[in-house]
Amino acid sequence: MSHSDVSLAVAGDDAPTMPPPYTPAPRKPREPLDCWACAVLITAHNLLVGVSNLLIFIALCGGALAPAGAMLVYGFLCHPKFRRPTEQLCSPILTPAACTALLVFGIALLLPLLVLGLAAYARLARGLQLGSCFLPYSRAVYQTAPQRPHVEKRRPQEGKAWV
Repeated sequence: MSHSDVSLAVAGDDAPTMPPPYTPAPRKPREPLDCWACAVLITAHNLLVGVSNLLIFIALCGGALAPAGAMLVYGFLCHPKFRRPTEQLCSPILTPAACTALLVFGIALLLPLLVLGLAAYARLARGLQLGSCFLPYSRAVYQTAPQRPHVEKRRPQEGKAWV
């Protein structure tokens, strides 16, 4: 048996053992009151992360949908069929045909701009790894084991050759 075969040899209970740096430490369950307190804190943390994700989503999608929203607002406010136009909001350029064009283009732009907003949020969430900010509830049930000191493997200096 080679050295690698020995480290992964089957133990007495027919379960393969892993080499020492990868062997998980045994997990200790928390006390009931400590478990409850940690669950409350993890829930608060996850709610805070969820609300911040929602605010980022609303800001990005709202920013992307702002042009279509402005077209729809001016189209509805200045069209004589929906509301009597006032001179302060509606200029003489906005005739009923222009207001109808604003409404049509605003509705037509809703879906493409929504897709752009969703793509921006997906890219930001992936880049900042916003999904990994949520904590699992297993951290409330079990205590985390103390971290072992990480031993960095050093390689001998290798010479570089240009080909």
